[in-house]
Amino acid sequence: MKLTKFYSEGELSSIKVSSTDEVLSAINHFFFDEQLVEEQIILEIYSKNRGKISDVDELRLDFDRIYTRKQIQKKAFLSGSVFEDSAEYGKDFSISTILGIKNEQRYLNANFHGFYILKPRNRWFEKAEEPLLFASLKNDNYYCLNQPSKSVSSSSKRGFKGWLKNLISFKTSSK
Repeated sequence: MKLTKFYSEGELSSIKVSSTDEVLSAINHFFFDEQLVEEQIILEIYSKNRGKISDVDELRLDFDRIYTRKQIQKKAFLSGSVFEDSAEYGKDFSISTILGIKNEQRYLNANFHGFYILKPRNRWFEKAEEPLLFASLKNDNYYCLNQPSKSVSSSSKRGFKGWLKNLISFKTSSK
């Protein structure tokens, strides 16, 4: 049996083999490499930040997902959240978050470092969804890696408290 080409995540790779053992070996090696990349991402997320920042071309990033520390601190203040090292998060991140980071790193040909989360300050206010995950960039900027549909400046629109948060956020967003 001779396997010449196969498709993997949209990329065309070529493997030339002459026996089924070589085919199985090549496939196992491929999946091991993919799993290794995912485990490195998980290890980086749950390791303490050592001051490393992501060396990424910020012009290639989605501009709507880049935030300054001041914007994140304002969101944390208004929502009663805390901005802390991702190593302090005691739960698991979803598979879609890890795969999203892996795909983003491949697209940008870079690795993200210095992960932080924005989570509720009090356990009573925690939601079932995972907190926003950020990677540190140059110039004290941060890139939101998960839940791109969620905006850091968005808040609840229900009731007086939501209206007040929106009003304060609107008044201070241009400063």
